[in-house]
Amino acid sequence: MSGLLAAGPAGCLRGTLPPREYYRLSPADSVTNAPRAVSAPPLRGSVGVRVYDTPGIYGSGALVYRVGTTSYGAYPSREWAIPLGEMLGALTQEIVQRRGLTSGRVAFDAPDSKNQPYEWRGTVREFDEVDDPTAVSASVSLGAQLVRVADDSVIWSGVVRESQAVVETRSIESVVAALSAAASRAIARLADEAATDLRRLAAAGARGR
Repeated sequence: MSGLLAAGPAGCLRGTLPPREYYRLSPADSVTNAPRAVSAPPLRGSVGVRVYDTPGIYGSGALVYRVGTTSYGAYPSREWAIPLGEMLGALTQEIVQRRGLTSGRVAFDAPDSKNQPYEWRGTVREFDEVDDPTAVSASVSLGAQLVRVADDSVIWSGVVRESQAVVETRSIESVVAALSAAASRAIARLADEAATDLRRLAAAGARGR
């Protein structure tokens, strides 16, 4: 699949634009069906998940493609059915609840989310279909911060990147599936890294007392 080729007809003054197509992310079974963490969670309070920040082209609502490393475009008729930041927030709630980060609940966009002891604040850095001369892949990079709400202090932050090959290169459904898989793994990695780092800090603090 080539994003440039797919986007080309939109520039033609004759004829009609293709009908709009809408897609949404779905959690990867390999992540959501993984065994629950057995280590004691480092946090004891509930975590409210904010809508992810989607800067620049990622907030347009369109599926984004990249050719090489610097050339970007957006499909004119292929869009997210729900804003990307909201889908990632819902995905985060489902995945983080299983990763052993907190003994409390993980709540996305709940009415009382502002009153949770902790917040998960995510940012999209990459969310691309990547078109290379010989292959198509999905590239996802997400950043996250865990914030203690009482004093608005960052207790952990991290950035991860995941990629996934697209096997059926002429199928946009395969691209969306690859983006879903890469995003699910990225969120799981962020949650696991946060839990590991917070446990290490707690252990170091206990030894220092």
